[in-house]
Parts: sequence; C-alpha cells; structure tokens
Amino acid sequence: MRETTRRKIEAAALSLFARKGLSVKVGEIAKAAGVSQGLLYSHYPSKDALIAELIRQATDISGRSIMEIAGCRGKAAMKIKRITDLMCSMFVGTSPIGIDYFMFMVQVGLSGFRIPEASQYSQDCPNPAESLARVIAQGQKERSVAPGNQFRMSVVYWAAIQGLCCYAATGAPLLPDAKTLNRILLKEVYL
Repeated sequence: MRETTRRKIEAAALSLFARKGLSVKVGEIAKAAGVSQGLLYSHYPSKDALIAELIRQATDISGRSIMEIAGCRGKAAMKIKRITDLMCSMFVGTSPIGIDYFMFMVQVGLSGFRIPEASQYSQDCPNPAESLARVIAQGQKERSVAPGNQFRMSVVYWAAIQGLCCYAATGAPLLPDAKTLNRILLKEVYL
C-alpha cells in the first residue's frame, strides 16, 4: 500500500512538473495523486525531496537504458537504430511517462534546480549524450556515421528527441519516423 501511494504521488508530480514547471504547489500534487498533503509529506519531507527523487529516476532510466544499448556488441548503426526505436516507443500508446521524464528534466534545467550529487549521472550510469557520443565514434570508425564532433552530434540528436517531446506534450498527435531520426547520424546507405 505504501509503495502504491508513493508511485501515485510520483506519477502525479512528474506529470504536473513536466507540464507546468517546478513551481507547482504541493497541494496541487496531492490533489492530483488523490492523497492528502500530510500523506504526501509522510513520503517526502519536502517538494525538493520529491523533485530529487524524480531526477534520480530520470537519470537512472535514461542513463542505464542508453548505456546498455551502447555497451552491447554489434555495429554502431544497429545500436543507433535500437536507441531510436526505444525513443520512438515513447510516442506509441497512452502512457506519457517517457515524454514526461524528458519534459521534467527540461523544467529542471530551466529552473536552475540544484541536482543532488546522488541523482547526477556517473560512471555507472552515464549521461545518454556521452553514451551516444561513444557509439557515434564507433560508427565513424566503421564509416556508417558522418564525420564530426561526436558529442555535438549526440546533443543535436537528443535535442531533436526533446523537441518531439515538447510537441507531444501539447497533446498534438505525433508518431515520429525512426528513419528520419536516424538520418541525423547515419549515412544514407545505413538507414
């Protein structure tokens, strides 16, 4: 029961923060979660503690999932396609969780919220942009990826995903084309 309540609070907060920013009031989160403010505070001593937990979840999910793909055996072109397929899967179905995490992290960045050290990317859970940059470097050696600064190319790819999330957050129907996203990094013959 306690874990179920915690998940309801986190889901409500994630959705509200993603769409309205971090200035959302605790009472609004509690109402959206269907709990009292007192119950919310029994799970999280402050709104900042709740934000820190959501940051931890976002960095853990994104860092580990991309690291796992980047670290597997195989050609870079296949890894890039797997990452793109994973990103495109956020836009299918009725659950906006992936989009909410992206939008939430945008809000965190815009707000200047100080990310707790425990929630930051690490060697065990690297920043997805760094993981993708390593795949891009591999692809450049294999000649499947265009030449250029790997980290900057990675940032452009993630900016495109982020832009799609912003568009989807408006409620507009969206089904991104994986081939179009892959064109950002892959040479035509590897699409």
